[in-house]
Amino acid sequence: MTIHYYMLCYRFEALVASQLPPDDFGPYMAVGTRKNTQGNTLFFEIDPSLHSTYFRLNDIPNTCVRHPDGSPKRSKYISTYRVLEHLDPALMGKLYLTTADGRVLGLEASQYGEPQNGSGPNLFQELCPGSPMVVSNLTPSAFNTYMTDPNNPVSVPRIFFADLLLERDAAGHLAGYLPYENPEHVVECIRELEANPRKQVKNVARATHLHSFFRTVRRGFFLGDQNGMKFYKFPSKEDLDVKYHPWWHSASESIAT
Repeated sequence: MTIHYYMLCYRFEALVASQLPPDDFGPYMAVGTRKNTQGNTLFFEIDPSLHSTYFRLNDIPNTCVRHPDGSPKRSKYISTYRVLEHLDPALMGKLYLTTADGRVLGLEASQYGEPQNGSGPNLFQELCPGSPMVVSNLTPSAFNTYMTDPNNPVSVPRIFFADLLLERDAAGHLAGYLPYENPEHVVECIRELEANPRKQVKNVARATHLHSFFRTVRRGFFLGDQNGMKFYKFPSKEDLDVKYHPWWHSASESIAT
């Protein structure tokens, strides 16, 4: 059977080999087994031509094999540490979003047209390698450059993050439909940025597990480093309601993180 490589990139990072295609691997990881916890799952499909001096791949053809009963090998973990920084973004293909009940939606990388007049404040959810929620006056591309700049006191070699909805009323309060745990704290952080324009990023929470996470995504997902950025556009509301209705219904109804 064909061996697939996947990178898990939500809650923790891992490189996994599997004989399951993406539409089967997603439900396997999300719905749960005796070893897995139920919940939303995000993963990249990695180019099968992957070669690495960091990851131990030589034994995968001998260890990622069918079980004695003929069933496929569902997961063979290769690494759970510093995975993202050792994977060339050029090898990272579609991004798959899997709901808690196993519905899978695949997103292709696309061009990102950034607003010329700025778009702040923004609310970003870092997904890998860390998981803080932050507000920022930076655009997604500027945030990517800032967070991966080794000259900064705190930086990462590569980052994967989501752009979240931040709709506010005339008084500056967050819209009631947004499922953030402490909406007033989010507003306080935004006001702190507005009062201090030189401050580029403000932590909202060190680690966040959002209910109905997919309902909070605005423009999409970003993967980048100092060499550039890939963009995975989240479908429009119209497409979610029509083309991807079963997935969207699952993503909207699920209260799992």
